[in-house]
Amino acid sequence: MKTVLFALLALTGAVCSAAELERVVIVPAHPDDLIACLGFCHLARGKYEVHVVDFTHGERGCGEEKFKSGWTKATRTKEEEAVCASIGATLHWLDEVDGEAYASRESCERLAAILKKLRPRAVIAHWPVDIHTDHVMAGAAAIRAVFLADIKPEIYFMEQTYQSKNFSPDVYVDITSVYDKVLDSIRLYACQYGDGAMERRRRVSADFHGWHSADYYRAKAEGYKCFVQPMQGERTIFADLPRPNPQPGLSFEGAR
Repeated sequence: MKTVLFALLALTGAVCSAAELERVVIVPAHPDDLIACLGFCHLARGKYEVHVVDFTHGERGCGEEKFKSGWTKATRTKEEEAVCASIGATLHWLDEVDGEAYASRESCERLAAILKKLRPRAVIAHWPVDIHTDHVMAGAAAIRAVFLADIKPEIYFMEQTYQSKNFSPDVYVDITSVYDKVLDSIRLYACQYGDGAMERRRRVSADFHGWHSADYYRAKAEGYKCFVQPMQGERTIFADLPRPNPQPGLSFEGAR
């Protein structure tokens, strides 16, 4: 009887512990934009409850014919589900159309409803200076939705390699320990993977940020931009994650 009781108490404790995890919401414009923060996602597993809210299904990513037939939407939806499973994240969709995405009142309100329900510790969105207007719209909608939801999370911007412009990180995360897992997750984007260009771009970005994160620190890294700088000494979602060290000129950890 005691054994059963202890087992039930242990199970209850585990459930409570999982339920108490703070949440982080990531808002990519398309399936595969999540590659910008896959390192964070793998490192955050078990520390935060990660939710991904895709703005579109990326349904134009394989040409107009497959867009019209619905093949790309179905395929990329399954791929994003597989990637989110690989990082332990919960997936949501806003159902804007790839190539026609807008930060409309309706989309902002749908996203705000999700944020209000989840009440995340942090939101990660697209950097708004970007050559892909879907990224711009998704980033703008994320900021608008935070205010509509009347919440005050930490807010960070992620970089899309070769598409984000004038992106200068405020905080770096050392993803060396999970880098192989990052590449495994990237390969799940099979219909976009092609000749491996996506993986090569990620390698370039990880090396670049590793070299520039801390006096030419030899590591793989991701960079994030703060929406608002934090108070001196304030702990952020990056506080317990591996960081290149030292970071010249950076005396804080993130932003709220």
